[in-house]
Amino acid sequence: MPSPLPDPAPLPADPIPLHLAYQACEAIARIHYENFPVAGRLLRRDRRQALAAIYSFARLADNIADSERPTAERLRGLDQFESDFMRALEGEPPNPILVALADSIERHTLPTEPFLDLIEAFRMDARDSTFATWDDLLAYCRGSANTIGRLVLALHEIDDAAALRESDDVCTALQLTNFWQDIGRDLERGRLFIPLEDLARFGVPRDEITTGTRREAFTRLIEHECRATEELFERGRGITRRVPFGLSVQLRATLLGGREILRAVIRRGQGVLDDRPTVGGLARARIALLALTGFGG
Repeated sequence: MPSPLPDPAPLPADPIPLHLAYQACEAIARIHYENFPVAGRLLRRDRRQALAAIYSFARLADNIADSERPTAERLRGLDQFESDFMRALEGEPPNPILVALADSIERHTLPTEPFLDLIEAFRMDARDSTFATWDDLLAYCRGSANTIGRLVLALHEIDDAAALRESDDVCTALQLTNFWQDIGRDLERGRLFIPLEDLARFGVPRDEITTGTRREAFTRLIEHECRATEELFERGRGITRRVPFGLSVQLRATLLGGREILRAVIRRGQGVLDDRPTVGGLARARIALLALTGFGG
């Protein structure tokens, strides 16, 4: 679960300079996205700035959806966020993040539909939606994580079918990895991303997930979900060979990090409910080295 972010400060009477708006986005990206420092040194400056603006947009919407406010208030907040986004496209961005994003959309001719799809996915988050089937969960990922991947490809003027397909696989895998990593935290908030059909298949009633009475069954269930996620990483890893060097390094680091988290989740089994796995400093250094030297793709 992401840590809370403050709402972006409203614009002063005089519009904020564009370079300060981008600085605000890059600050958010550096704090909350562990691979951004690597990307920042390797991506072209205008693309790095645009990537930070896209990421900040997603983080702010996620912050609204994941707040502790009642569901109705979260949904109203997302409605307002969508309205602010549309104002930004019309030349009246109401906060620094949208100042930078509107500039990036215009400068790089980015499609606007993915941003709206992303807000809609966050509405599902705000409602604490559950998913009956694996296909339902994948459909959610298409509206959330996959939209970001496609925006990143659009930023690099890449639109061939193979790259889009592989990007979708990797982004879905990353989203699922985050779900398995955060399953304990999400359950504390009453949120569940494991498909209900899988709970039934492995004999784990939803109200007994955290009781420990189905420890072996839950461990088999989480191993199943992680292996399905690993298959998506494997299917999509060819994307690293279809993109420019700087983006390729970032993607290799992301793939390696995601797979490292999956292995940690499997090792913990039922323990993942109490102990959220992360990638430590030594592992991050190893991942960065492997990514820079061409491994991971």
